[in-house]
Amino acid sequence: MWSWKRAFWGLCSAGAFAGVITAAAAGLAQPSRFDILASGERGRTYHELYAPALIKLLPAFRVRNRTTSGSGENLDLLAAGKATLAFAQADLYAARLRAEPARYEGLTVIGRLTDECVYLAHRVGGPVESFAALAEPSNPVPKIALGAAGGGMSGTWRFLTTLEPGLAQAKAVDTGGTLALNQLSIGMLDVAGWVTDPRNLEHTLLRAVLANTDLALLPISDAKLAYALPNGTSIYRIETVSLAGGEEDGGGQSLTTLCTSAMLLAKADANPRLVEAASQVLSLQRNELLALDSD
Repeated sequence: MWSWKRAFWGLCSAGAFAGVITAAAAGLAQPSRFDILASGERGRTYHELYAPALIKLLPAFRVRNRTTSGSGENLDLLAAGKATLAFAQADLYAARLRAEPARYEGLTVIGRLTDECVYLAHRVGGPVESFAALAEPSNPVPKIALGAAGGGMSGTWRFLTTLEPGLAQAKAVDTGGTLALNQLSIGMLDVAGWVTDPRNLEHTLLRAVLANTDLALLPISDAKLAYALPNGTSIYRIETVSLAGGEEDGGGQSLTTLCTSAMLLAKADANPRLVEAASQVLSLQRNELLALDSD
C-alpha cells in the first residue's frame, strides 16, 4: 500500500544521497594547494636546473615551478604573495629593498645559492671595445640588449647605472637570447648582456660567443663597482671566471667580470616548515641542488 510517509522519507534519502555525491564531486573539483616556486625563463639555469632540483629535494611539500622573466618578476611575485619561494639576484633584491623598503623588507632570505656573473658580448672591431666605452660620451650612443624587462640582466644594468651614471647613456633594448647575439654580429646592436652561474660552461649564449670569431666578451675590472651594503654584505665582487672546460673548446680561457650572488627567498608568511626544509637543502644538500649536468 502506498504511504505518503514512506514516499517522503524516500525522497529525503535520495536527496541526501545526491547531496553527498554533489559535495564529493565539488571536493574533487577543488584544486590541491601548491606552493609556487618562481624560477625564471624556460631554457635558463634557474628554471631548468635549480628549480627541478629544489623541488625534488623537498619531497614532503607540493611545490610547482613557475616560469617567469627572472629575478625582478620573482621578487614582485613574492612581495605580492603570489609565490612562496623564489630565486633572485642579490643586487636586484638590494635595489628593491632600497627603493621600496616597506614592500620588500618582510621577505625572508633563506640563503645564498651560488655566484651569478655578468657577461657582456661585443662585436670585434665594433664601436664598443671596452666596458669603459659604454660610459664615455658618444654619438651615436651604444645600443645594449638586456633581455626581458623583469630579468636579471635588466635589473643588474639599472643598478649599475646608479654606481656609474655614465652607463645610463646607453640605449637599452629587451632583445635577448641568441637573437641578440645574431643582431650584435651584424651591427644592429653594440653589446648584448646576460647573467648566469659561471660554473655553467654549457650556457647557450656563452657557447655561441665562443663559437663566433666575430664576437668576444668585455672584461669588467672597475673597482668602484665592487659595491657592498652598509652592513658589509657584498653585492658586487670583481672575479675571474673560467669560460671553457677542455682543450677542445678553448680550455684555459678566462674572464674578469662583475659577480653577485643568486639567493633563495620566501614570502613573508611562508610556512615555517617549508622555509626550514629549504634552508636545510642549502646547508646539507647544496651539491645536489647546484649540480650542472645539462644545458
